Order: sequence, then structure tokens, then C-alpha cells
Amino acid sequence: MNRFVWLLFVFAAIFMWSATSLLYKAGARRGKEEHICLKYSVCIGLVFFVIALVYLMIRDEPFTIWESAIRYWPMTVFGPVYAIVNTISFKGYIYNEVTVESPVEGISGGTSTILLIIAYLALGRVDSVFELLTPLRTAGILVILISIILLSNVRNKAQRLNSKNQNARWMSRGLGTLIFPVLFSVVDALETIVTGLCLDTTYGYAMPEGDSVIIIGMEYAVFALGCWIYIYLKEKKVYNPFTKKSAPRILGALADNVGIVFYSYAMAMNSVSTDPLLAVYPIFVMIGGRILMKEKVSVLQYILLLGIVAGSVMVIAGTVL
Repeated sequence: MNRFVWLLFVFAAIFMWSATSLLYKAGARRGKEEHICLKYSVCIGLVFFVIALVYLMIRDEPFTIWESAIRYWPMTVFGPVYAIVNTISFKGYIYNEVTVESPVEGISGGTSTILLIIAYLALGRVDSVFELLTPLRTAGILVILISIILLSNVRNKAQRLNSKNQNARWMSRGLGTLIFPVLFSVVDALETIVTGLCLDTTYGYAMPEGDSVIIIGMEYAVFALGCWIYIYLKEKKVYNPFTKKSAPRILGALADNVGIVFYSYAMAMNSVSTDPLLAVYPIFVMIGGRILMKEKVSVLQYILLLGIVAGSVMVIAGTVL
């Protein structure tokens, strides 16, 4: 029975996070729209603000935001960085198919592993990089890197052939449009490290979990308010996030946070098997992108995307084996 409930939570998280990617893409498919990334953040800031308020209401102990913000300063400093980089990374949903965007965003497991190794070496928590860089994890990181380099090369060649816009030359150089999901994966990896540092009761700050939600939620809400004011000043009209056009953005943010709840319950029941299983959720996004959004990418791109997913699973499996 417990295994059935665990699987239920895992697949609920997979469904929610797949829906998040598809909804975010749906919110960017209505042609050209000014300040669209800022409008995403306005919608997400609203959701974060409501969630932070809910945590404040259900919290048993009194909460002083200034005291917590100072005491758990790494989380406070990270909040604005997360909001800014997250806003920029939404361009990925404009330039990329969700079929491509989601698997590349999913490399955050490998990114966080690399950053953790650097951090642990700097802090003296480990004597050698090989204490953390297991053969399976190393192979997974290499598979991810090779797959992303090859994928960007394939997409850049196609962009050079199809694009007539001289102002978009950057899209066919380096990582091209893949820079946005890669950027997201870096900030997502940093979130994992900062959260772990703050919550760790042995080496960290023993921060209550609810405090992190409240601090990040309030900071993102303030950032979203700034975005809303900027949009008003630039467009000379009030942006209303409660419209049919903006609905996928708000629903995507809700689905993301509900997925986190299911993920937390699944991890509490079986932390060893949850992450490797959840790492395959981009495959469901790829299926949704093909069936629901009629996206078409080449067979070679599908192979490379599956390589990225496989590498991500190898890195996470290497963490728990």
C-alpha cells in the first residue's frame, strides 16, 4: 500500500511538472507580445505571494520577516537573483519548442552536482573531487555535455539556414537559444545548494522550511510589483494578469508549486528512488509537445534530447547509489 501511495505521489509530480512546461509554452505562443518575460514574472509573483501568505497563516510560531531575512541571509540574497534569472530564462519558451526546452532545463541535477563539488572542495568538506564524482555520475555529466553541444550545433545550423533576421545572429552561435534553459538549470541548481545550506541542521543554518517559502515568495512578489509598474510606464496601460491570455502562466506557476508538494511527500516516503524516476518527466513533456502542440523536431534532435534525459538520470542515480 505504501509503495502504491509513493508511486501515486511520484506520477502526480511528473504530471504537474509536465503540465508546468506545457502551460508556460502555451503562454508564449500567442505571437509577439511586449515585455512578455516581465508579464510571466508578474503572474508567478502573484502565485508566490499567495503561497507565502498561506504559509504565514498556517505557521504555528510567530514569524518576523526582517529577523528571518537577516538570520538566513543566503536565502535572502539568492531571492532577487532567482527572480531576475528566472525572468530572463522565460525567453527559452519563446525561442524553443517545449520539446527542447524541458529536457535541457532538466540538467539542473548535473549542474548542481558540479557546483556542490566545487563548494565542498572550497569548504574542505571533501579532500578529493573523486569522493563525489563517481563513475556513473561522471558518465552522466559527460553524456549531458556532449548531447547539449551536439544539439546546439544541430539547431544552430538549422537557424543559419532558415533565419533571414540579421539581428538574430546570436541565435545561431554558441549555445544559441539553448542558453536560456541552461541559464535556468544553473539558477535551479543554485537554489538546491542555497536551500540545502539553509536547511542543513549540521553544517547550515537550520532554517525552518516555511521560512524559505515566505522569504522567496515575498521577494518575488516585490520584484513582480516592480515588473508590473515598469510595464505600465512603458505600455501606458495596466497589465491585467487575470485574462485568458495570461491564464496559462498563472496555471503553470500553480502546477509547479503543487508538483513540489507531491515531490516532497514522495521524497519523505522513498528518497532513494524518487529523483531518478522524476528525472524522466521531460519525456512526457516531449510527448505532450508533439501531440498537443504539434511540435516537430528532427529524429537526431529527439535522440540527443533523450541522451540529455538519460544523462540526468545517471547523475541523480549516481547521487543515491
